[in-house]
Amino acid sequence: MGLSPAFEGKETGFVPRIKVPMQRVQMSEFSVYLQQRPGELAGVLDAAKSAGVKITSISTTEYQDRGCVRLLGTPEQSLRQMCESLVDAGIGPIVEAPVIGVSVENRPGMIRDLSVLMADNRINIRYCYLIPGAEGIDGPVCVFRFDEHDRAMDLIDSADWPAAELHMDSDDSAGESAA
Repeated sequence: MGLSPAFEGKETGFVPRIKVPMQRVQMSEFSVYLQQRPGELAGVLDAAKSAGVKITSISTTEYQDRGCVRLLGTPEQSLRQMCESLVDAGIGPIVEAPVIGVSVENRPGMIRDLSVLMADNRINIRYCYLIPGAEGIDGPVCVFRFDEHDRAMDLIDSADWPAAELHMDSDDSAGESAA
């Protein structure tokens, strides 16, 4: 399995042929750990609505005997205050973490390429998920949480990313997803 044709192989990673800035945005994600019982998620979302928070992304999963709800929303400060109120009411714990949203529109293989870049630089990706969009970015966005957030952000900003057209014209990219 080779790298995208837009990349020249190097032992320590890859070097794209054309430099194109990668659209990215830094966000705060709130992970709310809930009891596994009816109405818990509804209560969190109702609190968000009452606080005037527009939930822009929600991801749920199980963690041990609890549910974990990851939220992105605007205004971010209102979401933070809502989460603080939930903790005061005995709900949680709630963890705020920095995440990076990266545009994946018209960039087949971008998630793979970014994963290789992080692996080559020994930065762990804790998780990632797709959302329809984010403030300041047109089109779909992949949200990443890294072990070394600042280093990952610097790598994304300094990497030479191939132009979307290079991927789209390549025979290898026919039908390829952003992953």
